[in-house]
Amino acid sequence: MKAVVMAGGEGSRLRPLTSGIPKPLVPVVGKPVMEHILRLLRQHGVSDVIVTLQYLGSAIRDYFGDGSDFGVDITYVVEDAPLGTAGSVKNAQEYLDEPFIVISGDALTDIDLTRVMAYHREKGAAATIVLTSVANPLEYGVVITNQDGTINRFLEKPSWGEVFSDQVNTGIYVIEPTVLDLLPPATVVDWSGDVFPKMLTNAMPLYGYLASGYWCDIGNIQTYYQANWDALEGRVDVEIAGERRHGNVWMGENVEVGLGVRIEGSAYIGNDCKLKAGVFINGPVCIGNFSVVDENTKVSNSVIWTYSYLGENSRLRQAIVCRHCTIKNNCLLEEGAVIGDDVVVGEGTTIDAGVKIWPDKEIEPGSTVHESIIWAGHYKRGLFSSYGLVGLVNIELTPEYCARLGASFGALFPKGAAIGAARDGQRPSRMIKRAMVSGMMSSGAEIIDLSELPIPVVQFYTREHHVAGSVHVQMSPLDSRSADIRMFDGNGIVLDKRAERKLENIFFREDIRRVHFYEMGDISYPQDTIDSYIDGLVGQVDVEAIRQAHQKVLVDFDHGSGSLVLPRLFKELNIEAIPLNAGFDETYQSKTNEAFDEARRQSALITRTLGCNLGAYIDYGSERIFLIDEKGELLDHHEALGVLALLALKAKPGVLVAPATVPQTIAALVRQLPGSHFVPGKAEPPALLRAGQQHQARLASDANGGYAFPDFLVGFDAIFTLIKLLELLAKDGRTVSQVREEIPRAAYEHRLQTVPWDAKGRVMRTMVEMHRDAPVDLADGIKVFVDGGWVLVLPDPDMPRYHIIVSMEDSKQARELADRYSALVKTAVGQGSSGDALTPN
Repeated sequence: MKAVVMAGGEGSRLRPLTSGIPKPLVPVVGKPVMEHILRLLRQHGVSDVIVTLQYLGSAIRDYFGDGSDFGVDITYVVEDAPLGTAGSVKNAQEYLDEPFIVISGDALTDIDLTRVMAYHREKGAAATIVLTSVANPLEYGVVITNQDGTINRFLEKPSWGEVFSDQVNTGIYVIEPTVLDLLPPATVVDWSGDVFPKMLTNAMPLYGYLASGYWCDIGNIQTYYQANWDALEGRVDVEIAGERRHGNVWMGENVEVGLGVRIEGSAYIGNDCKLKAGVFINGPVCIGNFSVVDENTKVSNSVIWTYSYLGENSRLRQAIVCRHCTIKNNCLLEEGAVIGDDVVVGEGTTIDAGVKIWPDKEIEPGSTVHESIIWAGHYKRGLFSSYGLVGLVNIELTPEYCARLGASFGALFPKGAAIGAARDGQRPSRMIKRAMVSGMMSSGAEIIDLSELPIPVVQFYTREHHVAGSVHVQMSPLDSRSADIRMFDGNGIVLDKRAERKLENIFFREDIRRVHFYEMGDISYPQDTIDSYIDGLVGQVDVEAIRQAHQKVLVDFDHGSGSLVLPRLFKELNIEAIPLNAGFDETYQSKTNEAFDEARRQSALITRTLGCNLGAYIDYGSERIFLIDEKGELLDHHEALGVLALLALKAKPGVLVAPATVPQTIAALVRQLPGSHFVPGKAEPPALLRAGQQHQARLASDANGGYAFPDFLVGFDAIFTLIKLLELLAKDGRTVSQVREEIPRAAYEHRLQTVPWDAKGRVMRTMVEMHRDAPVDLADGIKVFVDGGWVLVLPDPDMPRYHIIVSMEDSKQARELADRYSALVKTAVGQGSSGDALTPN
């Protein structure tokens, strides 16, 4: 059997490690990772190897030659342009006239390929995908198999709500040559995105083999550390050059060890290295050939490549130093520091944690480097939460960080594109916005400064004025130390997952576009932002019906920017308004849950006392609304959704999109309305809003106070929701409490169960396997249908926990099911991968 080794990857997430070499040549315990792969192939009797090249392919060809020095025969196939994971193999079809293995040249593994090949032949498969279990499956292709091994379902890079297993695609395949006939030549094609789905559609035998060996995709700096440590500790079967001295310490040839040198823990010291007197190697540590560690220097948890020098009395704490670097005396490299090729770090310099220095830089002596050279590092794994980008002001969201964030956002669009920027009335928001504007200008954007505006007004302006995109900054209503940053595309819709990932790649790769000084954009200040929003809103409602109703409404603005818009609408629509907390306050502090509940109770009391038709509490950004009926009774989110859905769909039948978490009574209510139906969506707002747009929904809601009327705006808009509700009430003729009585009642239980991040995928796989033959819905989490209702087990996208939600007719049964499934989740965490023993009964 032949093998195709995929070696064309750019390894952009590993920069600056891969700035000068391709990813397959990145060393793991002193050898390029691809050399470990060739050894694995040779060990399992595969010596005929085709290597696909693209990025810096000549470096790979120069190192491995014809393969004879490594016990294999290598044929190289070069892509002129990237062809995708399958397209690159198609490019080598002339050499593939028998079954072959496809394996990545930049992942570390010791999976038993002999057993994989035997399994493939035994099953008579057209293609076999090698699977493994991982703690965090978000960055991989998740796969679920039937009991006979056939592939049932797979999904590339899912969100937590979409994770239905912790078994992922390793990128190791056994393929029959006939499969390549499905692929068009010279075309970008991926195995998981194109070929395997087509095979499933054509009912071709596609199998998954769950391997028990080690596999690590070296996709980022953290997994690079992990691969080296696992190799040193013997967790993966790789060949380590040199003589094993004591424990897990390997020494190459001609290593000079000075007086008083200590080596504790695991370590690899390459050929011709010099450890001078008093050096302390505190493992795990890898030091490449011909490197020097000078006197009294301490190296802990670090990887040093070849031909580098570490000066006297220096300290390295979990750092990476690439080739030909010079770290002079008395330097300190903190956790996560990465030094690229040919860098000189001057004497007495401190490199802060997480800082990356690109190749060929020189750091002046005595410097303290807080930021990456050229640009700063990042502070967390991903930028976006399910509700946008959130961070602590001046700790995470510093001016320099926000400037780079703005530059990354600007780089999503062509040079010269117009980008809107708005904020709330708080001083920290002003700082963040200005920093982001600076960054956007540096990437060549024209800035439309929208000043202080509610979030939905910014979205409306973006869509109506052909702006390429926009940002809005506000202090978090949940944490007075934090700020929320929202980013919108040219349609005024929150960025989709693809745009978020693209922005994150730009940001984390630090590959930001910087234009020349004469290409920087200008700043303009439009005056018609609120006017255009009001005109658009008025055009969507029955103005006369509202005016003739002479309604009286209480609105608590929570000192938010909704007070810039609603009073003008009230005046135009003949609505008598009782405003509370309508003024701006630059010292505004977010409310605790208790203070928020008390504010709503006070609003309810005033609503009843003053005889208002409706009370409303509008959140700080004017996205969410909390309703009070004319009797002064607070409506919970599900009741409010029911009232709005009933009125809106009765007036104009259509689709309601809401999360799968809403009670079954909501779906039942909608089904009773002629011409209307309910579409369950994901809990994450961006996905929910796009589902509302896709299904041309009459109403979409996150069941948490956010309501969107996609005919007007694909975004949560408390201002439009309030005016629309007043119109619907005027036409219906009933009070809110009367409409509320039509909402069906049912038991609803919501529990939270702590689940560590590294167990979340395993828990979902356990739940899916447990209910393999039961009626379930995997649209968001796993929803199990039972007599009288359902149970939803849903991983939280932002926190290490699961939601267990039960909607039933019977309260006692709902509590029992909630308790039972909470216990099942807890047991699945504790039992690890032995979840097969669990049972829901």
